[in-house]
Amino acid sequence: MEALMTIPVERTKTSNLSKVDWSTLQFGKYVSDHMFRCTYKNGEWQEERILPFQDISLSPTALVLHYGQSVFEGMKAFRMEDGAINIFRIDKHFERINASLDRMCMPPLPLELFTAAICQLVQADAAWVPEGEDAALYIRPLVFASEARFGVKVSDEYTFLIFTGPVPTLYQDALKVKVERTYIRAAKGGVGAAKCAGNYGGAFYPTQKAKAEGFDQVLWTDAFEHEYFEESGTMNLFFVIDETVITPPLSDSILDGVTRDSLLTLAR
Repeated sequence: MEALMTIPVERTKTSNLSKVDWSTLQFGKYVSDHMFRCTYKNGEWQEERILPFQDISLSPTALVLHYGQSVFEGMKAFRMEDGAINIFRIDKHFERINASLDRMCMPPLPLELFTAAICQLVQADAAWVPEGEDAALYIRPLVFASEARFGVKVSDEYTFLIFTGPVPTLYQDALKVKVERTYIRAAKGGVGAAKCAGNYGGAFYPTQKAKAEGFDQVLWTDAFEHEYFEESGTMNLFFVIDETVITPPLSDSILDGVTRDSLLTLAR
C-alpha cells in the first residue's frame, strides 16, 4: 500500500480509538481519527490535506443542497493474516466514481490524487483497521457541489472528502426480501448506474414500507414491466439455477458493483 504523492497531514491531538468496543462493532457507529479534504475551483483540484475528523462549514446556498450533485463510493480495507493492510480493488472504485461524476456533470478525480488520498488516510489510521474475517475498515470517498450560489446551474466548485470507520459484516443473518412491483429505483436513461445520493434518497420510501411489512430489503424490478430483476437496495443480485450463476446484465439502471465484478471474475 504505497501513496503516489505526499499529502500534508495534521495529526489529531486526541484519539478516539479507545472508545471503540471491538467486540460489538456496529455499522456506521465509529469514525476514525482523521479525514481527507480537497477542493475543486478554478478548474483544478487543490488544497489536498489530511486533518483530524471534524465538522465542515457549508453555505445554505451550496448547490448540493438544492440540486443534488453528490457522488460517493463505499470501499473497504482489510487486515491480512500477516498484519498487512489490503484496500480492496481501489482501481475499480476509481473507475466507478469517475463514471458517476461524469454522469452528474462533475469534474473527474485524478488517479494519483484518489489513490494517494485513500492510501495515506488509511496509513494515518492504520490502528483502526480491525482484525478478523468479519470486520473491515470502511472507506467513504464523497464528492459534492460546494459552490455557494442559488439558481439552477452546474456547480463550478466541489469538495472531495474521505473518512473511514471500523465496521462488521453488513448483514449477519439471512434476509427476507420483497419483490417490488409498484415503486422503482431507476429507469432507462436515468442515473441508476451512478452512485449518487439521490438514488438512495428516492429508495427510502418503498424500502421503509417494505420494512413495515416485515421485510429486510427490496428486490427492485424493471421500471416498465416489473417483470425483470435488476438489483437490491444495497447490493447486486445473483441466482444459482441448475448450477449456473445468473445475474442481471449491467445497464444504465443498474450499479456496476465491485463485488459483482469480483464474483463473476472468480466464477469464470
